Amino acid sequence: MPTTLITNGTVVNADAAIRADVLVRDGRIVALGEPMDAGVADQVVDATGLLVLPGGVDAHTHLEYPVDGFSTHTADDFHTGTVSAACGGTTTVIDFVKKEPDRSLYDTYLRRRDVAAGKAVIDVGLHAIVPPRAAQPDVLDDLRRLVAEGATSWKFFMAYPGQMVADDELLDGFELARELDVLPMVHAENGHMVAREVRRLVERGRTAESFHLRAHGHDSEAEAVHRAVVLADTVGTPLYVVHVSSAAAADEISRARAAGSRVWGETCPQYLVVAYEDYADLGERAAAYVCSPPIRERANQAGLWRMLVTGALSTVATDHAGFCLHQPDDLPPQKMRSPGYFPKVPNGVPGVEDRLMVLWQAGVASGLIDPCRFVDLVATRPAKLFGLFPRKGTVAVGADADLVVWDPAADHVITAAGSHTRTDYNIYEGMRVTGRPVHVFSRGEHLVDGGGLRLDTPGRGTFLTRHLPYLG
Repeated sequence: MPTTLITNGTVVNADAAIRADVLVRDGRIVALGEPMDAGVADQVVDATGLLVLPGGVDAHTHLEYPVDGFSTHTADDFHTGTVSAACGGTTTVIDFVKKEPDRSLYDTYLRRRDVAAGKAVIDVGLHAIVPPRAAQPDVLDDLRRLVAEGATSWKFFMAYPGQMVADDELLDGFELARELDVLPMVHAENGHMVAREVRRLVERGRTAESFHLRAHGHDSEAEAVHRAVVLADTVGTPLYVVHVSSAAAADEISRARAAGSRVWGETCPQYLVVAYEDYADLGERAAAYVCSPPIRERANQAGLWRMLVTGALSTVATDHAGFCLHQPDDLPPQKMRSPGYFPKVPNGVPGVEDRLMVLWQAGVASGLIDPCRFVDLVATRPAKLFGLFPRKGTVAVGADADLVVWDPAADHVITAAGSHTRTDYNIYEGMRVTGRPVHVFSRGEHLVDGGGLRLDTPGRGTFLTRHLPYLG
């Protein structure tokens, strides 16, 4: 691997931005600071007028993720999904393990780890999804074993039949997480409220794709966030709330943090820049926008941005779960499997390649957040919360050389045709952004050069055995 010098750039970390050269050797950052002689390196990247950022950490993706009783899965596998991530400036993803019907959670985790390691182009970690006790009575035993395998975060569903855990199971899981210093995560929607509204809509014949929003009310999300925080506080564990879509739910997190609760909230670009009004009149094609929690009304966005600016929301991930509108050759029908009937539309939208560009345009270029806050949201804070810092999420001596040379003035239009995901549409189609990655390095290897893909070898990424979360 060549020694690389990135020179004349401005290094942006979560706490400061400084003019500095960065020297990379054997996959790590070995020097950072005053201008260095080009003779120290085999390769020199001139970053004049550009920013040098830590590679993005997307803590919420679903690659080759099974749905519909494992009868199909998301369109991107660990190769295409991580290629797409790298092209957008993300150098680490943390995906999810859902227990397979014929395996324990522990055995499923080990199998999925091997699949990811054999295909990924960038580094990959895994969260464990805790199944209901009815699906695996001894699941708490598996969770204890999984900590040693690097699963230091566990996700609990508060919605979806077959995945939703009861409150007593949440309490048991939270207590074990506290004992083992693991960070529990919740998908916070009141599953009973959602199921009740779905039933009512179907009975009234209101089944068009756009009615999905009506089934997932703001109140169902806010109630679940409030309940999860109370249960976590009761047993004394920290808590991470994934994909916060409602300003009302974000308000619950804000109030809890102000009262001293150790709770962190994640939101996603689709909730910040895409709105119900964008797909309400698209008919069957509104299936492209169906995800849970839903992409809500435009009036909701200001509240989410306020919470990002004030710090009540701590990270921006993607919940990347791409499904095709048109049937791929090697998969059963996906988004359009049952046109006009929203309960059968698989939930999820793509976005792993677009996350940094969309947030930079909507947040930094607009003046809502500065570049340091941007880095904290997309790299540093998720690396800390999920046991990867300071190896990931910072430009510092000793850290992995996961680096993005970013051109804040580059003009780019996001399109499905120009992306690397297998999903055949893009919810940001036609969005003009200012700012994009021009060079991407993963552990010192040059994956993206001049904005174009340079290296996409399956399996070059490593599996990340994560340590305990840093909650400071």
